[in-house]
Amino acid sequence: MEQVLVRMSPEGFADFVEVLSRPAAPVPEMVELAKRPAPLEPGYVAKR
Repeated sequence: MEQVLVRMSPEGFADFVEVLSRPAAPVPEMVELAKRPAPLEPGYVAKR
């Protein structure tokens, strides 16, 4: 998609920008993932 030309009307573009300007909603799975310790941090437990 990053190499496809997208055309839209000025009104459509304004709507698009408005949607992108809204605050992001947290995704519970991503929040949980971000709270996990990294493999090199203390407290990391490998899942098997």
